Amino acid sequence: MKLKRLLIAGGNSTLLVWDCPPGKKNNITNKYLGDVEQVGFVEEKNGLLYLNMMGGELCINGTIALASLCGEKGKLFTSGLRGPVFYRNIKDKTFIGLTVNYQQIKNKVFIEGIGYIYLKRKVNNPKTFLISLCLQYNLPAFGIIYFRDNKIIPIVYVKQTDSLFEESACGSGSIAFSILTKKTNITQPTGKRIIVNRKDYSFAVNAQVTNLT
Repeated sequence: MKLKRLLIAGGNSTLLVWDCPPGKKNNITNKYLGDVEQVGFVEEKNGLLYLNMMGGELCINGTIALASLCGEKGKLFTSGLRGPVFYRNIKDKTFIGLTVNYQQIKNKVFIEGIGYIYLKRKVNNPKTFLISLCLQYNLPAFGIIYFRDNKIIPIVYVKQTDSLFEESACGSGSIAFSILTKKTNITQPTGKRIIVNRKDYSFAVNAQVTNLT
């Protein structure tokens, strides 16, 4: 079993775990969650890499983290998304391309594997609020994005792990924010940026990745 920690866009600490026995996944998640914001499990099947996030959710930053370790270019698969993710690494930046089915209903954006609601004012007890949205829309994860101009502050709840984090950077939240506002250059809580370009349901996302281990 191999473990690596990475930071995306200056934050959003991610632990990737290779070849973890199924019976140990909960133990690994419980052990490291809190030290990191999210945990993903990596397996290789028929020469392709598969990322399964701790709650079965779609995690763009987890996907970017894995792609950053995979050579110059190629493709991989991730939980919460049916199609492949194509990637390219140039110096310390990782670029991914993917097709995402999404739906926007007023200030809510639903993408495969996660939903977001966009608010300008903070809500009381965000965990209870997000649990109710997970149940209402039958999604493995749901997030609140507070925003001003092109800066976002994301809070994400994952149902399976019953975990809530005010994330230091958020790739899927940035995708949803770009759907809502058409902005491409999205500032994260760290001050770093995630770039999102969209044409219909096709997205190109890039961010800086720092390898901590």
